[in-house]
Amino acid sequence: MTNSFNHHDFIQRISSLSGQINDLLQNELFDNWALTKRNHLIQRLSQVKFDKTKQVYLGHHLHSARSLDDSMDFIKLGEDFLLNPPKNLPDNSVFILLNNDVARHLQLYIDFYNSNPNAIIVIWDWDSQHWVQMSAFLAMYSDFYVSATSENASILSHFSPNILGPVFACVHQWTRRFILENFDVLMKERLDTPLGMHVFYEKYVRRNRAIATVNKIFPTVSFAGNEYKVKNEIENFTEWANHKSHWIMPVMSGVPIRVYNALICGGIPLLPKFYQNLPEISILGCVPLYYETSDLIEPKAINDMAIARFDGSGESGLIGRVCSAIANHHVDGRCQQIFYALEDAISKVKSNDRSYTSGYVGVKGF
Repeated sequence: MTNSFNHHDFIQRISSLSGQINDLLQNELFDNWALTKRNHLIQRLSQVKFDKTKQVYLGHHLHSARSLDDSMDFIKLGEDFLLNPPKNLPDNSVFILLNNDVARHLQLYIDFYNSNPNAIIVIWDWDSQHWVQMSAFLAMYSDFYVSATSENASILSHFSPNILGPVFACVHQWTRRFILENFDVLMKERLDTPLGMHVFYEKYVRRNRAIATVNKIFPTVSFAGNEYKVKNEIENFTEWANHKSHWIMPVMSGVPIRVYNALICGGIPLLPKFYQNLPEISILGCVPLYYETSDLIEPKAINDMAIARFDGSGESGLIGRVCSAIANHHVDGRCQQIFYALEDAISKVKSNDRSYTSGYVGVKGF
């Protein structure tokens, strides 16, 4: 096999970059920081009994989550809660925040974290596959860090000894009640063209090139802004439900939210083949199809396969996909998984238990 680029040069560049990362991770700073973080957590747990948590504060991006445990209240925080944070927090308070909840007011977040030793603060990092600087910072300044992707989980674990998960992203636009109350929208006639509107990111040129290539055949696979943020729930829901197939173009790896949105709306996701190497894919079942690089140039054939899969499964298949996604990929379940993993981790710290049972949360067999 021949090609125009210099294979040896590419291999050397990758080797050099890998060597730089490995050299960095040898720094004694990481040992000192791990000791500091662990002792800090032990001290906090010795001062406060984290055993009967009733109040779990959720960041604004988790506003659609509802508690699956009657003994626990989910308290929703506003978009700019750090400008006027909650005060006099009761013992056993837990915060589950996304990176997007704190990024705009990072220094205020650090001040809040340092001034509330009677609360446990968990960062669930949805962009850890391409926002590495923020990810490393939040791993250092949280009680527990949760990556949403497997790609950087190992590297980021060097920035905190208190790791949960990974716990993958999920559907967070719509509540389960909203989906069920609007089930008729999902049962209407759909288009055979794939939906694939993606936000443009300048530095991901390979992704942008792929989107532009598929766009030549399917105009509904294209670049978009953040229009979905100004649409109401039913408008966004209807747009997703209008299509049988959904073309997914990730920025790097990590399974983005749109995969779960496609599943919960009963559609067939079209995913890049390299996804099959990720643990994340094991929880998606046999619904998605996986495109090769050649399918970007001639995308009609794989989209036809998706349409055939959608039509062939009928109404029962659509309903099954929706119900499975509600049960397995909704924010309600993910938040509950994080909380139970947190309880298990705290118990192990308090009992000095060195065993490991959590694994990839929600992934069978891990």
